Amino acid sequence: MMRTVVFPLAALLTSLAACTVNSPREPAPEPHPPASPAEPSEPPTTQAPTAQEPTTQAPTTTAPTAAPGPGGDDPLLGTWRSAACGPRKYERVLAFAKGGSFTAEDRVSPCPPKVACVWSGIVQRKGAFKRSGNALSLSVAEASRGPGGQEFPTTLTVDAATGAPVEAGEGGKPCPYQR
Repeated sequence: MMRTVVFPLAALLTSLAACTVNSPREPAPEPHPPASPAEPSEPPTTQAPTAQEPTTQAPTTTAPTAAPGPGGDDPLLGTWRSAACGPRKYERVLAFAKGGSFTAEDRVSPCPPKVACVWSGIVQRKGAFKRSGNALSLSVAEASRGPGGQEFPTTLTVDAATGAPVEAGEGGKPCPYQR
């Protein structure tokens, strides 16, 4: 004969609520509408969550834009990634800096963690870039060597809608980079 034991649900919920309220976590801030530039902003207030009121935060998403970057800089500045493009079957990472310099990494065959490799598997390049409208010229000043790498592009275009660099792939098919 099978025996089942039923615990009172109220007792379980009460003990669970006590654990939740006494946990050492930071309370979630209350959402406030953004203050307009003419109004002084008030300091945010927080309220500790209670067992009766669960707190949730909405997920945040960002859409790519062609707006200026941090400090009003060109939105091109920063790090961009392309997983693959045409015959290039590996990731390429480009980082554009103020003053017109860039670095690039072709991650041809990275050395696995905790393994000794003769070659790191990453071809690194440094150089200068010059932007003219939506055209981007790249000139490499120094580069490391390694087997299996594809030719590095000397020109890219900049997508006017997103500000992302775009590499021309096989047959001219565009390969956009992403943040």
